[in-house]
Amino acid sequence: MPTVLLIPAVARTRFVFFSRHFHMNPPTKSTHRQRLAVLAVLCGCIVAADRAHAASNIFSGPDQQTPGAVSQNAPNPLSPEGLNDARHSIFERDLLLGDFNGAREQLLFKGVSISPNYIGEVMGNPTGGLSRGVTYDGVLNVPLDVDLERVTGFLHDLTFHANALWIHGQGLSTRHVGDFSNTSNIAGYNTVRLQELWFEQQLWRKRISLRAGVLAADAEFFTTGYGSLFLNGTFGAFTLVGANLPDPPIYPVAAPGVRLEIRPVSKFLLRAGIFGGDSGGSQDQNNHGTNFNLRSRDGALVFSEINFFLNQSPGERGLVGTYKLGAFVHTGGANLPTFTSQTNAALGVSGIRNASSNYGIYGVIDQQLLRAGGRSVGAFLRVGGAPSDVSFVDFYVDGGFNFTGFVPGRPIDVLGLAVAHSSVSGKFSDSQRLQGLPGFSAETVLEATYRLILAPWWNVQPDLQYIFHPGGQHGSHDALVLGMRTSVAF
Repeated sequence: MPTVLLIPAVARTRFVFFSRHFHMNPPTKSTHRQRLAVLAVLCGCIVAADRAHAASNIFSGPDQQTPGAVSQNAPNPLSPEGLNDARHSIFERDLLLGDFNGAREQLLFKGVSISPNYIGEVMGNPTGGLSRGVTYDGVLNVPLDVDLERVTGFLHDLTFHANALWIHGQGLSTRHVGDFSNTSNIAGYNTVRLQELWFEQQLWRKRISLRAGVLAADAEFFTTGYGSLFLNGTFGAFTLVGANLPDPPIYPVAAPGVRLEIRPVSKFLLRAGIFGGDSGGSQDQNNHGTNFNLRSRDGALVFSEINFFLNQSPGERGLVGTYKLGAFVHTGGANLPTFTSQTNAALGVSGIRNASSNYGIYGVIDQQLLRAGGRSVGAFLRVGGAPSDVSFVDFYVDGGFNFTGFVPGRPIDVLGLAVAHSSVSGKFSDSQRLQGLPGFSAETVLEATYRLILAPWWNVQPDLQYIFHPGGQHGSHDALVLGMRTSVAF
């Protein structure tokens, strides 16, 4: 109870007590002064206790704030005051289905959140690719998050997460375009599957986070905030990982693993994770995501990353930026035949030889370039490389721009322009040509997109892509891709 309400309530209680006591035992001047003094002391203790309780929620940390902590001046989003919303119009509410007559509010207050969302899209290639065609694909994602401290009252800073996907429809890339970047970042094997399932424990006043379970690497590693606007899959799980590693833990699959995250100060974050070397087979082999594979012959996949945050600490006001430097190592040498040995085998010189491991390094930049008058411009750049003798893509670069608030009357709509270039290993290309097959060079994607925010829970996104040399193979036909996506949060 707030202090301003608590003190009058206590004062009224004390007043009734003293009033009754006065009629029974009329006080002398000295006893009257003593009782007033006692009342003043009690009120003072209540004020001090209330202030001490408030102060207990404010803890010191790097740069005066623990990373990830909610602002002490902001309303608690899990409190009834934060959940009750006076906006009754369907286009003003945060979620399409609202609060379910208070049910969602009660679940949140108890630490349980279920937040389904649906993405559907139509895509077609009027020219180029393997053939012309139009496809529809969609995904229903149902995440469950549980604050186990709220649920149990004693498992402090421990949370649980799980999510299931219903993927349906035909992806345009596999049927008509033939590219490996993937024209859609939601396309996948048609099924209902479990994706992630993990527990996360926070320590040292939330400076340390330990996550264990079934994890997707692209949920946290090598991500770019501005790049997430775009529909082509390579702007998320880029081809340096997706095209090089055997069944890596990227959308829509995950793998058993452990991730450690340390943020000693607000400007720096260190993150490392170790995953099973194979996510349980291809999407159709592990079609429900319940094959939790940890075979020793598949080795392990290790990611490490350091993040630097520019102008994101308390009190800093400059243009915001995030800079990342990362690397990955895959130790499953049994699944990594070298291209040189494949060439020699094709020529009858020697047999197939496996590499001991595969690896890659990358850097990511997300930088705000302009913020003025309700408008902003952000840019991203991501560059990476991998060994050419075992990696299909040995060099990768993507980058682009986000323009927010530049259309009159549309202050939060976003226009995006981006390009991605995946260079195919020359050693792989040589191996193919020596076997009488077409050689390879590179695949390049240009994308322009516009996210139209129709309501807090609904957006529509027209999209245009042009793909040079789909599949990176000599002789492939450049493809023009047109699409329209809609996203709904329930």
